[in-house]
Amino acid sequence: MNIGVCGEFGLIERLKKCVTAPSDFIIIGISDDAAAFETGAGRVTVMTADAFVEGVHFDLSFVPCRDLGWRAMAANLSDVAAMGGRPTWVTVCLCIPPSCPVESLEALYAGMDAVAAPLGCRIVGGDTTSSPSGLMIAVSLLGEVKRERMTPRGGVKPGDLFCVTGHLGGSRAGLEVLRKRHLGRPLPGHFETAVGKFLRPVPRVREAAAMGDAAAIHAAIDISDGLSSEVHHLCRMSRVGARIEGGSVPIHAETQAVARLCDEEGLAFALSGGEDFELLFTVAPHDAETVARAVQAATGTPVSVIGEAVPPEEGVLIHRDGAWHPLDSSGYDHFKNT
Repeated sequence: MNIGVCGEFGLIERLKKCVTAPSDFIIIGISDDAAAFETGAGRVTVMTADAFVEGVHFDLSFVPCRDLGWRAMAANLSDVAAMGGRPTWVTVCLCIPPSCPVESLEALYAGMDAVAAPLGCRIVGGDTTSSPSGLMIAVSLLGEVKRERMTPRGGVKPGDLFCVTGHLGGSRAGLEVLRKRHLGRPLPGHFETAVGKFLRPVPRVREAAAMGDAAAIHAAIDISDGLSSEVHHLCRMSRVGARIEGGSVPIHAETQAVARLCDEEGLAFALSGGEDFELLFTVAPHDAETVARAVQAATGTPVSVIGEAVPPEEGVLIHRDGAWHPLDSSGYDHFKNT
């Protein structure tokens, strides 16, 4: 089977069958935001890894190396946040083309440290090797969380409310602004909020901690492939359905403006744009307001209720244009989106 037919998530399911079953102390293995294993005294270590390839994940013609480092680190920090964890240690592997300036790599590391260090996370090692074509970055990150504070994808219960932090679609909007500037067809306006959302996304580690302090979070996932895809991930892992209110999805005014200039809807940017690195999570209805107030007070980040979990036979639907429609599960897929 061609990998383009199998797709990223089909490939993951097939590869899971090729490896030895996890040991008893492994709590979560392949298929969540991070792996998790017990380390004693009620503590759990979480581990995540991400690779970033030039020409696939980034374009150095309009992404500065410092911002690239920030983005690469933020993606991993976001995975740990989605598990309710606190990031601790990280290693970085680089595949470097011979023509790459050393100053660019220094800027890359400065960007990684700028987002990781304030969260108590330190770069402690890694590897470097040569690349025949472009730059590749591979980040592996460890974190820790109390067992009772873990927020895996499979914990959604019917009746739970779906909530999100921040605003969605901004990263896609920022990418569109930068692309059009690079092509010499700039959009009318500055849109620096959207550009910042793309270049320097803020991983919601502090928000995750505030959420866990306020109430029991049943499940969570970070929004890396678009809201639609992440809702489907939670529903599939938890064996539930969903009703999402399209009008309740929080979208910044700049994102709406950029979408209109691109002849699209802001909601489309939010549903399938990806790389917002906000948190999608579920709580019992009586806890939603408490969590929202706690997160806002601790971090300044808003929390929005966007829908409800329902029995699986009711499907995964979104309310828009005055009617209920099936929510498309398509998000970014590394092999189907090429």
